[in-house]
Amino acid sequence: MSILFVLMFAAVAAQENPILLASKDFLNDVIAEGKHLTMHYVIHNIGTEVANDVVVDDTAGFPSGEFEVVSGALSATFDSIPAGANVSHAVVLNPLTSGMHNFVPAVVKYRNPTGEELVTFSSFLDNNPILSTTEYNRKHSPHLADWLIFVGLCTPVLLIPFLMWHSSHSKYESLAAKAKKA
Repeated sequence: MSILFVLMFAAVAAQENPILLASKDFLNDVIAEGKHLTMHYVIHNIGTEVANDVVVDDTAGFPSGEFEVVSGALSATFDSIPAGANVSHAVVLNPLTSGMHNFVPAVVKYRNPTGEELVTFSSFLDNNPILSTTEYNRKHSPHLADWLIFVGLCTPVLLIPFLMWHSSHSKYESLAAKAKKA
């Protein structure tokens, strides 16, 4: 297994081309309808040459009927990425619908120093749920009204037995104190 890894690494190192690795990830813990979703793209050049005219395009992954761009763009262009360097890009989106969404990889096109166009894809995020507004509020709101009702209903159940015990306890304590004096 380690020999295979060394051979693959040697084959990659022997190439005289830029090799771009792209990752695509959410910066949000929860994706919900009507809540901002921040997508973060990072492109690493692990090759030995500079990558020119780099274009990251993720418009296919976010249809305009399902997502609204709040800030940034679903497409980014970089003049060049030197060997061993990386660049990043972020876009803020607003999901307009709820349900399962397939977050497909972004397409990254670039040119090597000889002008040949190369294509790679970002990481794949698979199907992820987009919560509806009511489902999000149910799971993540503080439920203050529910807690106030709960406390209001529990108070008499706990207070009445305590008051009965306290009056009985006070009566017997006063009788015990009178008996010690006599």
